Amino acid sequence: MIIKRVGIFCLLLLAVSVAFGQSKMVAALDVPNIEQSINIEGFTAALDSFPRSAQKGYLEQFLVPGNDGYIISRFGPRSGRMHYGTDIKMYKGDTVVATQSGVIARANWGHGFGRLVVIQHRNNIETYYAHLTKFLKEKGDTVEKGEPIGLAGSTGRARGAHLHFEMRENGKPFDPELVFDFKEEKIRDDAFNTESLMALHKKLKPKGYSTNVAVPEYYKVRSGDSLWVISRKFKTSITELCRLNNIAENAVLQIGQPLRMY
Repeated sequence: MIIKRVGIFCLLLLAVSVAFGQSKMVAALDVPNIEQSINIEGFTAALDSFPRSAQKGYLEQFLVPGNDGYIISRFGPRSGRMHYGTDIKMYKGDTVVATQSGVIARANWGHGFGRLVVIQHRNNIETYYAHLTKFLKEKGDTVEKGEPIGLAGSTGRARGAHLHFEMRENGKPFDPELVFDFKEEKIRDDAFNTESLMALHKKLKPKGYSTNVAVPEYYKVRSGDSLWVISRKFKTSITELCRLNNIAENAVLQIGQPLRMY
């Protein structure tokens, strides 16, 4: 009986020591904490892992999205609503790649977008890749320029397989054709040595093309407008509109009144 009890005690002791040893091995593994390595406001901590290129020429370092540059729908007003991106023809299952290095800020279903990937880049620039049929990356992943992030499709509000591509800076959408000459499949000459989308827009506007920017510098109030309607139309906040124009949230707008948008 004593020998039997001693045997059981030894087995228990062995099991405890093995479990303790495994816990020490697991604790010793260097597992990165994604939540700690990424700044929620802009993923700036994770973006610091990428080489810091000259900011002045940042836009010229992007890759042209899509396969052959064939545009099926441009940025601008469409069917009474604003189309905030460029639709590029792709076939279901085609590989969609990151146009620039960054961090996956979003990889989930978006209303109207279907399966959507958003990448946060330097200089407060984001790129959107919508209507995907499959994700190849998850939120929090770091990606290099040219790395596959998803497969093209027609999920969400889409007629046929294509890539809906957007470029945003500080949350404001800009025409991707400011940066890309899709017909020639290259970066526009005007984008070279330019540090921001806003600066590029101001450079190109006097030249008469790519002027249909989603957020004009000033907007003239029209019949039926309210701060809520304008904020929804241009995807900004009522608080920001009030701050820029030094008005109260319950202010009555006058037709023709200019509102500063940025």
